[in-house]
Amino acid sequence: MKALNFFFYTCLFFLVGELIIRIDLEYDILNNSPYKIEVKIEESELRNKIEKGNFIPNPNQTRILVIGDSYINGGGIPIEKRFSKRLSNLLKEETLILDISRPSNSTLDNYNSFMFYQEKFQPQFVFWAYNFNDILYSIPQINSSKKTEIVPPKRVSKKKIGLKKYVSQLYSFSELTRYVSSKIQKQLKFQGIVVPIGEFYQLTQKTYLETNKNWIDTKKKLNTVSQICKTNQSKFILYKMPEFNLLNHSNLFHSLDEKFVNYINSNKNITYYNGINDFENENSDKFMLSKYDGHPNELAHFRIAKKIAEYIMGEKARTHNNIHKE
Repeated sequence: MKALNFFFYTCLFFLVGELIIRIDLEYDILNNSPYKIEVKIEESELRNKIEKGNFIPNPNQTRILVIGDSYINGGGIPIEKRFSKRLSNLLKEETLILDISRPSNSTLDNYNSFMFYQEKFQPQFVFWAYNFNDILYSIPQINSSKKTEIVPPKRVSKKKIGLKKYVSQLYSFSELTRYVSSKIQKQLKFQGIVVPIGEFYQLTQKTYLETNKNWIDTKKKLNTVSQICKTNQSKFILYKMPEFNLLNHSNLFHSLDEKFVNYINSNKNITYYNGINDFENENSDKFMLSKYDGHPNELAHFRIAKKIAEYIMGEKARTHNNIHKE
């Protein structure tokens, strides 16, 4: 009889829990809904000109191309305090910034965006804000024979494969399981504890192995971008974005950081910044949007903008001095 009662109350608990979570998804009664970020490139007069073929580069301009996902796009931050706007204000004189970052972009999305806009915009600086999970989804190999697109590239559909596919199916069956699993993993991660399951563990410990096809393909794409930049005499800046809610637990990314350093050492055409170094010994509370989310807030955007502005002004000064020496 006790076993039957236990089974009954367990089933009742899961049924009630499932009902509450599904109601919350619809009405947000538990105030858990994240900030909704629109998945599109920000509209701008400059981008419209470029896409219509009406843009003519001016030799007196400093042109900067910004690519990345929501971390650098700045969802949840006032437009005037986002990275691109801050960078523009810091550089001021004759600076054109084409920001084609887009929430949820993968490495392939960023690569396609670069290939479409770089020829038309002819940037002197390409700033790629890399997020460690950009590599998550299967990435097709580069097709070097493919001609330049005549329309802006759409975001690539993300298909989950392998274990991620089955976990996703389980979560779609039980929202309670999704909710509890997500909450537990986020709370543990915020304390610097990562259980050897789930996406975060896979990404930081397994995905960046030299034998991983996505990492191999990512390096090919970065090599292609760096070679195009070298040919065009433009600077390629690769900035690896930190997880801003985990600034106090940078050790979680030690293995991943090593892989990046090894790669960068083999490609001298890339100016690489590991963003965590710009926030060393800082408290996550000061720079994160949310305790359970890695996105940067407006203060973080401003600090990154200052770092990149200093680099660009330094490069411009060196170029100017070299011209005068000649």
